[in-house]
Amino acid sequence: MPTEPAVDTASPPSPRPRRALSQTGSFALAATVLAVFLAASTAPSPMYALYQREWHFSSTVLTVVFAVYMVGVLAALLLFGSLSDQLGRRPVLLGATALEAVSLLVLASAPDVGWLCAGRVLQGLATGAVTSAVSATLLDFQPQGSGRGPLVNGSAAAAGMAVGSVLAGALVQFAPAPTRLSYLVLVAALVVLFLGILAMPEPVTGRRAELRRILRPQRPTVPRGRGRTFALLATTMLAAWTVGGMFMSLGPSVAAGLADSAPRLAGGLTVTVLAGVGSLAQVLAAGWHGTRAVRLAVAPLVVGLAAVAGAVVLDSAVLLFAGSLVLGAGWGLMFTGGFRMLSALATPDQRAGTSAMIYVVAYLSAGGSSILLGYLTTLFGLDAATIVFAVAAATFTVLAGVGSGRLR
Repeated sequence: MPTEPAVDTASPPSPRPRRALSQTGSFALAATVLAVFLAASTAPSPMYALYQREWHFSSTVLTVVFAVYMVGVLAALLLFGSLSDQLGRRPVLLGATALEAVSLLVLASAPDVGWLCAGRVLQGLATGAVTSAVSATLLDFQPQGSGRGPLVNGSAAAAGMAVGSVLAGALVQFAPAPTRLSYLVLVAALVVLFLGILAMPEPVTGRRAELRRILRPQRPTVPRGRGRTFALLATTMLAAWTVGGMFMSLGPSVAAGLADSAPRLAGGLTVTVLAGVGSLAQVLAAGWHGTRAVRLAVAPLVVGLAAVAGAVVLDSAVLLFAGSLVLGAGWGLMFTGGFRMLSALATPDQRAGTSAMIYVVAYLSAGGSSILLGYLTTLFGLDAATIVFAVAAATFTVLAGVGSGRLR
C-alpha cells in the first residue's frame, strides 16, 4: 500500500522546481481541501429562504436548486470518479479547485433562480471531481497502518459542512451583502488551497494510462467480487444521507419558522449542529470498527428523528435543536462506520473508483430525498413533509443496522 511519494534513490538529488510538502503536510492539505469544498456546499443553505422570498418560487423549486448540485456531483462521479487513479491526484485537485472558485463567483453574482441553478451545477461538478480524488489522497498519505484516511475523510467533511453553514448563517444575518459575502470569503480560501496543491507531491507515480484512456469516462467501481457486501453496507449511506438531504435542503426553513429571533442564523445552525456533532462523534469513534459505529448509530438517529418530528408538532425550536444534537451523533457514527467498511473493500488501485461509488450512493440518497421532500412540502406543507421524512429516515436507519449486523 503506497503511503509516501515515490523517491528516486538510484541517482543523486537534482534541483526541484518547487518545494514539495511533506507526507504529513499533504495529508493535512487534502483534509482542508475537503473541508472547504463541503463548507461551500452548505453555504447557500441559510440563503435559500432569501432567494425564495426575492424570486418568488415554491418549495419544490427550492429543493430542485439543492438537488441540481447533487446532479452535478453525480455526473462528475459517474464520468470521472476514478480519473485521479489514471491522471494523478494533483491535476484533478487543481482543476476541481479552479472550477469551484468559478462556481462560487457565479453564485455570488446570480440575478435569478436560473443562474443560481447554473452555479450549483458547476459547484456539484467540482465537488464530485474532488471528492474521490481527496478520499484517495488521504489514503495515499495517511501514516502506514493508521487507518486515519477514512476517519479524517468523514470528520473533515462534516466539520466543513458545520463551519460553512454557521459562517454563512452569521454573514446572512448580520453582515452586508448577505447573498455574496460568504461566497467571496470561500473564493479567497480556494486561492490559498490552489497554491498549496501546487506544492503537494504526486502520490500516483506508477504507470500512467494513455491519453485516450484518460479522456474516456472513468466510472465509479464496486470492488470485484464484493458486490453483495457493498450493496448490503451501502444502506448506511442511504440512512445517513437521507438525513443529510433533509437537513441541508429544508432544515433551515424549518428552523427559521420556529425561531423567534435571528431566523437566518438559526437556519444555518441546524446544519451546523448536525454536522458539527457528527464530526465530533467521528473523532471519538476513531478506534472503533465500522460495524460497531453503525450499530451504535441506530438509537441516536431514531431518537433524534423522533425529536425533530415532535418539534414540528409542538412548534418548539428548543426541541428541534436538542433533536439535532442527538441526530448529529448518530449521523456521524453512521457515516464514518459505513464509509470505513465500504472503503476497506477496495484494493489500492481501486481507491478512487470505490470512493466515487460510495459518494454516488450518498448523493443519490441526499438528492432524491430533497426533491421528494420539496414535492411533499408543496402538496401538504412543510410540517407534514418533515414528519413523513423523519419516519422514512428512521426506517432506513433500522435497515442499515440490520444489514451491518449480518456481517462479521
